[in-house]
Amino acid sequence: MKPPSVLCYHRVLPDFSSDRGTVEFYHHERSMLHSLAVFREHLDALQSRCTLVDVQTFIECREGRRTSKPAVLLTFDDGYADFLTVVLPELSARGLPCVLFPTMAPVVERFVPPADQVYALLAMDYAGQRRLNDDERTSWVGGHCKKALLKASPKEQAAMIDKLESKLGLRPPRVGPAHMSEKDISGLPSSVYVGAHGLYHHEFGSLENYELRAELSRILRWIKDLRPAQDQGVWLAYPNGKANREERPNAVTDLVREAGVDYAFVASDRLDGIDKGDLEISRLFSHDGLTRLNHCWSESP
Repeated sequence: MKPPSVLCYHRVLPDFSSDRGTVEFYHHERSMLHSLAVFREHLDALQSRCTLVDVQTFIECREGRRTSKPAVLLTFDDGYADFLTVVLPELSARGLPCVLFPTMAPVVERFVPPADQVYALLAMDYAGQRRLNDDERTSWVGGHCKKALLKASPKEQAAMIDKLESKLGLRPPRVGPAHMSEKDISGLPSSVYVGAHGLYHHEFGSLENYELRAELSRILRWIKDLRPAQDQGVWLAYPNGKANREERPNAVTDLVREAGVDYAFVASDRLDGIDKGDLEISRLFSHDGLTRLNHCWSESP
């Protein structure tokens, strides 16, 4: 029997510009941003072919419960403000549950995550002097430079962004796409379960053990304080979808387990739903549209 599938979304907007001089363009290029019309198409298809489950049912399905149709859990990362203004009204109108994984610092400190700092620089450069050529821009969006940025330590990320700023003769804006507030998150309905998603969105494997231990303590306490009534365990989505690294096998998951996390999610392209246990549950990103959701619709064996 297949375990329940998990889908990950980031942003949904009623409409957005195709202008390369906007951060939204790069979010769409990175498959982080869907239009509301496309999101509705996804929900229509899922509701007709799948059972969209809440966290309790998800846990029960992982323990062997069967549903009449393939079980799917909807999750949303980062805590952008459009979750509150666009996504939640659509889910509520359909009576659908989900899990939200907000990143702490953008909510609490209005910190701009490293990737959004880069996208802001790319947008400003394209709208201005265009010192980057198309190949360089592509590398920062999804090629070598982007992969290096995601894997880098916090200090290495800062140095990379400083170097890009110098090359472009620009400084990124100190505000990025709006995130929800703590009041917004604490006031969400019970149909939205809230888990942690890092402090500054640094990949956990890039942190020293003492740094990760401190970060986990801080972000998990933050979620508990915001949502004290939650009773289905401690949930976490790994920033960038990555848990352990080859050079430090089990280092991250061992600390996540030590911190008291019950369910943690990694990014995966696997269509069979197989994962490595409750601290490395596979999530499929929805970026290829309905063709990437077909695996959810096949009958469970």
